Amino acid sequence: MTALRKPLALTLVLLLILACFFAPFLWVVSNSFKPQLGIFADVTPISWRTFLPLEPVLENYRTLFERTNILRALLNTAIVSAGQVALTLVLCAMAAYALTRIRFRGAKAVFVVILLTFLLPVEAMLVPLFQVVSGLGLNNTLLGVMIPWIASPFGLFLLKQAFEELPRDLEDAARIDGAGHVRIFVSVILPNVKVPLLTLGLVTFLFSWNSFLWPLVIAQSPDIQLIQVAIAQQGSPTQLPNWGETFAGATVATLPLILLFLLLQKYFTQGMAMSGIKG
Repeated sequence: MTALRKPLALTLVLLLILACFFAPFLWVVSNSFKPQLGIFADVTPISWRTFLPLEPVLENYRTLFERTNILRALLNTAIVSAGQVALTLVLCAMAAYALTRIRFRGAKAVFVVILLTFLLPVEAMLVPLFQVVSGLGLNNTLLGVMIPWIASPFGLFLLKQAFEELPRDLEDAARIDGAGHVRIFVSVILPNVKVPLLTLGLVTFLFSWNSFLWPLVIAQSPDIQLIQVAIAQQGSPTQLPNWGETFAGATVATLPLILLFLLLQKYFTQGMAMSGIKG
């Protein structure tokens, strides 16, 4: 009897954890199909009506796509996220190779200093970043949105851990054949760290897609707004917000991330395990 209670208790605990994470998203999706009055009517008391629309309507989605630049914002966000992923992978991979395969004095100190920048809050870097990006003439451009974040301390740490776990025999054999650093990096190292690269790409994409504060500061033109900023700025400042439309925008913005994570979750968990990160 006791042996049966343990799996049952574990199942109940897992279901409770799942409900805590899934309930807010279900609430957002449900409210995106409700009119404004229906949202407020079902807030309290909390019941099954809170999470399921009794009479679903598509008005929120219709007004979202007709009155806002949500499609342009989605395209801008996809461009910025894809560009940031590509540049981050290239830069972090080259930096990790230099720190693990090229011997030079002060390598450990350089790595520690780079990791310390990970502790700096984004808010503390906004003003200097804005001055640098504006000085480069990248203000109000998609390139200016992505450039400051391609040098990722987390990405360097993740790939450095992966590079250090590779056996040295592979590159020694390549050196015997006359290969230099570029050939070893491209033909030997990178093909053997595909999982960490995919993991870093996924994490970078999630970070870029969900970014709000920096795009709000650097991109003032409506033509280059990103999805999170477009959702926050929809509606009129003189009127009450249309919460159904806001929830519809949040749902549209979240679906690509969910699909991407479902497709790459195996590589994400493998990459985290290989890096030694416990979560």
